[in-house]
Amino acid sequence: MTLLSQLNDAIANLYWISASDELWEVLPLDEEPTTEAIAKLSGKTPVKTKDFETFFLNATTEQDWHGEEDKADVQRYKALVKLLQENLEALTIYTAGEVEADVFVTGRTEEGWIALKTLLVES
Repeated sequence: MTLLSQLNDAIANLYWISASDELWEVLPLDEEPTTEAIAKLSGKTPVKTKDFETFFLNATTEQDWHGEEDKADVQRYKALVKLLQENLEALTIYTAGEVEADVFVTGRTEEGWIALKTLLVES
């Protein structure tokens, strides 16, 4: 199974929880991700970087109030983070925009650069 297939399986029906729940998508990138490249791809500014582990901390931490579905999502996020860490180099998280920010989790594979993209809506 290719890495892209594994990533697509890992993010299938997996929502990023913010003020709106958004799905993830896998994007091949034509160039190395930089703040300029991400701004061009997204069409939004400002572009900022986020710490990888801090970004995924809430998604990978079980809470006392979590139901079974929430606990299953935590396990899926833990598996996704592990998959990313084991298969991608130069992992970087970019956000583009302010209130409705596009999120790009970028990394390099043997074939080139890819990103997982979602939308983070802050209220």
